Amino acid sequence: MLAIVLVMFLVLLLAGFPIIVSMGIPALLYVIVEGLPISTMAYSAFQALNSFPLVASPLFVLMGCLINEFGETTRLFNFCRVLMRNAKGYTAKVNIIVSLLFAGMSGAAVADIGGLGQVEIKAMEEEGFSRDYACAVTAATSMVGPIFPPSIPLLIFAVLAQQSPLHCLMSGAIPAFAIVVCLYIFISFQCRTKLKGYHDEHPAAEKESLWAVTKEAAHILFLIPAIIVAMLGGFCSPSEAGAAAVIYILIVEAIKGKFSFSILKNAIVGTYKTVSNIFIIIAVASFFTKVLTLEHFPEMVTSAFLGMADSPFLILLLINLLVLLVGMFMETISALTILTPILLPVAAAIGVAPVHLGVILVLNLTIGMLTPPFGVGLYTVATVGKEAPHKVLKELLPLYVPLLIALMVVTYVPGLTMWLPSLL
Repeated sequence: MLAIVLVMFLVLLLAGFPIIVSMGIPALLYVIVEGLPISTMAYSAFQALNSFPLVASPLFVLMGCLINEFGETTRLFNFCRVLMRNAKGYTAKVNIIVSLLFAGMSGAAVADIGGLGQVEIKAMEEEGFSRDYACAVTAATSMVGPIFPPSIPLLIFAVLAQQSPLHCLMSGAIPAFAIVVCLYIFISFQCRTKLKGYHDEHPAAEKESLWAVTKEAAHILFLIPAIIVAMLGGFCSPSEAGAAAVIYILIVEAIKGKFSFSILKNAIVGTYKTVSNIFIIIAVASFFTKVLTLEHFPEMVTSAFLGMADSPFLILLLINLLVLLVGMFMETISALTILTPILLPVAAAIGVAPVHLGVILVLNLTIGMLTPPFGVGLYTVATVGKEAPHKVLKELLPLYVPLLIALMVVTYVPGLTMWLPSLL
């Protein structure tokens, strides 16, 4: 029966059916054939969603939507532009820094591309970079979003793996900086050949004083470290931090006289669309993975990995290759809900902490977002930048080098992931 379920899942997925259909139909067939009550599926979905840590997800998504709708992303970008305006190739470097800052507000790669993509691409074009290269850099730097706290995928992993949400969120902070450093060094070298038609004339937005743009962005710059410090210091849980951040943004915008119910409505609708997709996937995937567990599939995978290699180094390499491959064909949350219960026993067998495994999974799947044929990150940035996906991919290929280097560092230096959680 296990073989039928897996084959049907792969056939439906490759045929282009939505992921919830690809998982739901095989799971339903299993229930019918095995004579299980249909209510088992509903109860499994209820159990998966009846989790307090999941409350943090819509709150952090709403925070990112509000920041976008109120135009705070533009102020954040202008601050970074003025800060680094005298360095050649500064717009590409600003792209990296802003992605890190915005990651602390959105926790998602697609949100980064959607919220800042047009601004970043336009700024890089103005300095002299080609549009396809600007799109590629924007896509690569957006990979910080799903790793840096508050990370939506790491929150989902915490629920799936029954780990502390706070530990999982904090585990991504230092790896996110590792990605930023790798990208910054690599792009700094690329600027020598990629920057054409450079000129010293700065756009009007960059002629403001640093003090002026700092005052404009101070309230939003304060929000990022405040969230992290509040969670690290034990003053609030991730869910409470998300709620406090939403209230803070609404109060600040009301004081500034920029609050409107139409903006709030747009942010709520955007949050609903994003979160409803995530929760539906979790609900359906919860029973699909339960079917795999009932058929002892995780134990089979563990035995297979341990049979192929007896070294933790090689097993981690195999895990990376597997998850990267899955990320090329599946959306991040879908892949995470399926892979987490399967790979947790493998990680336990070789002494890898579940929190560390979470960062490895999310980073691999995020890189997979840039890779065809699924490549949601690639196609999103191509749409935002109004550029052909194949041209963006051509410029993106070299940028896999720093991303894969960061992945190897995070995989084989667990201290980067585990240090902050160990302080809690």
